[in-house]
Amino acid sequence: MRDSEEVQGKRVVGRLAPVHQGAAMVTRLHNFMQHFRDSESVHSWWCVWWVFLVAAVASRLHYITMPYKVVWDEAHFGKMVGWYINRTFFTDVHPPGGKILLALFGYFGGYNGSHSFISPNTPYDGFHGIMPMRVGCALLGAGLVPLAFHIVWTLTRSLPASAFASALITFEVGTITLSKFILLDPLLFFFILASFHGLCLMHSVAHRSFSREWWGSLLYTGVMLGFVMSIKFVGLFVVLVVGLYTALDLWNKLGDLHCPLVNVLKHLVAYILCLIILPATIYITVFFIHDQLLVRAKSIHAAEEGIFSPGFQMKLKDNALNNITQPKDVAYGSIVTLKNNNLAGVYLHSHNLTYPERIPGKNMQQVTGFSAKDVNNYFKILFPEEDPDLANGFYNGLPELVSHGDWVRLYHPTTSAILACSKNKSLVTRKHRLIYAKPYNLTDVVEVVYSNNMFDSNSNSGVSSSLMSPWQLWKVHIEGGQPGDVVKTLDSRVKFLCVPYNCALTWSKAKLPLMWGGGQAEVTCSNNLQDPYTMWMVEQHYNPYLKNYTYNHLKSGFLSRFVETHRIMTWINSRLKPEGPDRFNSHRPWMWPICFKSQVWYDVNFRIVLLGNPLIFWINLVFLLITPVFLLYHYYRYKRGYDDTPQIEEKKERVLFACKWLLLAYLMHYIPFYTMDRILYYHHYFPALQFSSLLTGVVLGHLLEALDSWLPSSKANTAFYWVSGIFFVMLIYSFHLFCYVGYGHPTISGFNPDNSTFKNIRVFDEWEI
Repeated sequence: MRDSEEVQGKRVVGRLAPVHQGAAMVTRLHNFMQHFRDSESVHSWWCVWWVFLVAAVASRLHYITMPYKVVWDEAHFGKMVGWYINRTFFTDVHPPGGKILLALFGYFGGYNGSHSFISPNTPYDGFHGIMPMRVGCALLGAGLVPLAFHIVWTLTRSLPASAFASALITFEVGTITLSKFILLDPLLFFFILASFHGLCLMHSVAHRSFSREWWGSLLYTGVMLGFVMSIKFVGLFVVLVVGLYTALDLWNKLGDLHCPLVNVLKHLVAYILCLIILPATIYITVFFIHDQLLVRAKSIHAAEEGIFSPGFQMKLKDNALNNITQPKDVAYGSIVTLKNNNLAGVYLHSHNLTYPERIPGKNMQQVTGFSAKDVNNYFKILFPEEDPDLANGFYNGLPELVSHGDWVRLYHPTTSAILACSKNKSLVTRKHRLIYAKPYNLTDVVEVVYSNNMFDSNSNSGVSSSLMSPWQLWKVHIEGGQPGDVVKTLDSRVKFLCVPYNCALTWSKAKLPLMWGGGQAEVTCSNNLQDPYTMWMVEQHYNPYLKNYTYNHLKSGFLSRFVETHRIMTWINSRLKPEGPDRFNSHRPWMWPICFKSQVWYDVNFRIVLLGNPLIFWINLVFLLITPVFLLYHYYRYKRGYDDTPQIEEKKERVLFACKWLLLAYLMHYIPFYTMDRILYYHHYFPALQFSSLLTGVVLGHLLEALDSWLPSSKANTAFYWVSGIFFVMLIYSFHLFCYVGYGHPTISGFNPDNSTFKNIRVFDEWEI
């Protein structure tokens, strides 16, 4: 009987054990949530930290090799990595810091820079060390989450707010997509948030001036600012945010009558050293590394080197100007290249193509501006009416030098044509005259007369031809020159004035139509003789009857190259206008906060679309609208003299500071794009998106923690748990719905909106998913 009771008792205990275990789990969960809300448990803090860190890394590394081919702008930046590894010169619109970091990822991953990255869809098979570059970008993209967590924690000391902000960044699909490929964006996002993180650390130790922690926060912020400016010029926006914070801090100290003026000056010096000189030093150092690494020209014909000054080009091995020897004084019969003396100046160029028949100047040979060194850039300087005496095309007797005030003709040897000015208007810049090249035979005088007459009669130019046609004559005007001054190679700045029309050969800065002009620069004759674009210089000079000289003394130093590189980068940036197919892909800033339009990145048997998590965009938009109301409400309470307990007042001050500066950072990274007329893409919004996610986390966390002010404690706890749970579930579910839009998914044929896997979650027709 006793044995039977014992057995029955064990069965009862066995049945009750799961109940007790379930009750224990509920108790532990309840305690965790209580600690989570109160933000007092170190254990809960680290648990949340590690959960989001693991989620961030896993979400960024998932599908990291898919597709195992070049995707979107990997074709752009992958080439640059190879050029760095092979030390080949190139120029780009962005500073070199991010590209050097990508090259380091590739170098330490074993990449030898041999992949062509020629275009999207080029396979990576057979090339080692490319995936480490994607992994490096993904890990920096994952670093946004711990940075976001600690930014919000530093500002608010609220674990829920930190978790909400971290979740918004962790599950944001567009940010993940931008973090998984060989791009500058994950690097830029990381250092932007790191710079703002430094601002938060500075604020948190502001009351401990000149302590070790205070100096550490300043130095950390300065280093991050230097890095972010070295990646993209968009980093200037966060520099302005930090600069405004320090300026206001100094202003407040200056207005504090209890703060000695000497102390204010000490802070000013510290800020200048750490937040101006240190970032500037890092920025210049990055350019110095870039300058020392890239020492080889791509080829003798590369356009990227051609837009730089001769002194810059002389630094590059394999460039035509590197260690060049050529005559110093220009003579009649010399073969020269003429380069426009302005920033990114083009070479005078002609080729065996004519202007279209449907316009004035039909069938005339084109004269254009070309950026690259090319055989068609060479022109021979002829006397006004004499022909060469020697079989090799040069003049007999002692060389006669070209001087200020001389009349010359410019002969194009490759096409046997001579430069001339037409009475017709130029084709793009209508206020200028048309420049063309006229067939001319140097060896047969009779044929010259005949071909000139035939050409003029067919071209309807109305110009009677002779051996010395005035429309072929150009007066040499050396800038600052006097009669008798000789044109010097690489030294003189020369204008060529058409004798009958008194107009100057100029680069109009316009482009010829792509259809018949190949998009090359337009060269015209301008009546504005003071136009700086009428200035030319002789860059390369060949004449076997003149003594050669070296020009190494003209080679640019680092500071000159540093300044010129920035001028070229600014020039390239100014030319990034929406045109051609790009005008259809260009986004406008109003589209971004509402997630109105997607951007297709890859669609060859595997489709990737940059869209983002629309739920996160829309939640952030709601809180962007709530935040100004929230700030105005508390400003009203402050003006009306409402008092709170010291504990609530301290927490409120933290939240208000966070809201003001996060909102300012968002606006600083968003509003400037409305002023830009350059081509814009969807990814330009994502730095601002990170700040809006942080702002949402701060405001949502504060509202939920403030429920105790409106509801009884038990109901406030219940509401907090439910709202928090629903928030996280919604984010995870929306991530589940949209993640493979950004990760990519295999496809069988081209995109069909009516038969798409994701057609049921398409809100706007502009979502190509």
